[in-house]
Amino acid sequence: MRVDFVAGRLTDRVGLEIPLRAQSFAVLRYLAERPGAVVGKEELSVAVWNGAAVTDDSLVQCVRDIRRVLRDENQTLLKTVPRRGYRLDPPPENEAPSPRPAVRGLVRPGIVAVVAALAIALAGAIWTRGNPGNPAPAQPASIAVLPFDDMSAGGDLAYLGDGVAEDIIAMLARSPDVLVIARNSSFAYADQPVDVRRIGAELGVGYVLEGSVRREGDRLRIIAQLDDAKTGEHVWAERYDRAGTDPAALQDEVTGQILASLTGERGQLKRAQYRAAWGKDTLDLGEYDYMLRGLAIYIDAEDKEQLDHAARIWEEGLRKYPDSALIRAKLGWYHWTSAWQFWSDDMAADFAAAGDAASEVLARPDLSPEARRSALWLSAYVRMQRGDFSGAVQAAHDTVAMAPYDARVLNSLTDVLLADGDYDTALQWLDLALARDPSRWDNNLANRANLHRLMGKSEEAIAEFAQLDDLWPYMRLSAAIAQVQLGNLEKARARVREALAIDPDFTQTLWREGSFYSDPAILDGETAALAAAGLPK
Repeated sequence: MRVDFVAGRLTDRVGLEIPLRAQSFAVLRYLAERPGAVVGKEELSVAVWNGAAVTDDSLVQCVRDIRRVLRDENQTLLKTVPRRGYRLDPPPENEAPSPRPAVRGLVRPGIVAVVAALAIALAGAIWTRGNPGNPAPAQPASIAVLPFDDMSAGGDLAYLGDGVAEDIIAMLARSPDVLVIARNSSFAYADQPVDVRRIGAELGVGYVLEGSVRREGDRLRIIAQLDDAKTGEHVWAERYDRAGTDPAALQDEVTGQILASLTGERGQLKRAQYRAAWGKDTLDLGEYDYMLRGLAIYIDAEDKEQLDHAARIWEEGLRKYPDSALIRAKLGWYHWTSAWQFWSDDMAADFAAAGDAASEVLARPDLSPEARRSALWLSAYVRMQRGDFSGAVQAAHDTVAMAPYDARVLNSLTDVLLADGDYDTALQWLDLALARDPSRWDNNLANRANLHRLMGKSEEAIAEFAQLDDLWPYMRLSAAIAQVQLGNLEKARARVREALAIDPDFTQTLWREGSFYSDPAILDGETAALAAAGLPK
């Protein structure tokens, strides 16, 4: 395992976050900075709690938390020295077991197969307290999930309220851009008056998720509410009403949608962070703030000007933090999107720049989960563009394994599956994405129509395209191909005219440069269909 002194995290051997509440991490960090030394309880109290009066139980609970995540039940790593204090005894690095090989589809291998060794290392320069030249960076959103209150008339749904919260905690633990507090810490506040500011201070989190469950007949209502733990203000709330006789099945459906609403680059936690980043003075911006500012513009960019705006923010951030893997990965995404959306003046150069960024980031050790997810996701596209379809599909599966509840990831990476002809898995991912985030049905439907067109189901594709008014030129041309496949040449030509009205410079050559298939006959057929429909050569 790795104690990351800069980011304030405990991570496993593949860089995935292991949840540990703030006070417990502070104890671990203090001991890790003094390996082999006996540290007294009073010294720990002063270092962690700034000398505030705390009971011995507070420190004992922190030690229990640390031993639990280290799987150190026998106290071989973190030792109690009677009447003196505690000592952390990590083995020499050359005695630490070598990492297990990665297993495809295993979401958090470091949690289920953690080794009983602690490698103390620094992921970058050690943060020095009070150094004004190196402002403490912002971090991924941290959250505590409380048991959901039972509001049913019979008072018989306490188990369901606990189950909803436990499921959400387990799902959040798999999200690379969220830090979630473990159940035993957040559930300690059950049956207490909720003061989210106190909870935030005691657990060291920025957000608190609370909610309720209620059953009336065969209807189940679950309400989720996200609060800012610093201000106590509500950030987001949603009500989910479901009918059915199986509470467990309803619970699964709702918790999946709650997760999709909270996590990912369009999720409520990120959006709250976007607002916070834009509220800061430029002189106070850290690495993560620059990433957030650019991402807030990038995810909603509708033209080259907006995309360039995001890039300028990331470039400024990279000048200030030249070793930032996260910002470097995002600049790779800028180049990819510029070419992929046909906004580039030099598609080949932008595709190459995206590939350079993905390779550079993935070659670095000690990547944060969020940086690894971003670079893996980009790598899937880059490998597809370079004709490495098996590598692209592997990278797509690895990305989904890191973010299995992110509807945007699932929707997006169907492109890679389509390029390799894996239509069945692509359809499964689209179904999962729609179940997670029904609000983005239009994006999902456009991808589904493109999939059906490639599967030879042209009538279904045309019906799906017809439900969408605001289509990108690429999708209008895809609809034109489906019309040609059915012999509707005039309708195909109308679709081509629509695409050219939006982007007059679109040509058959551009289509070929921006479309990728393991079977070259597919691209040949598409180009011939577009030529017949009147797209300029």
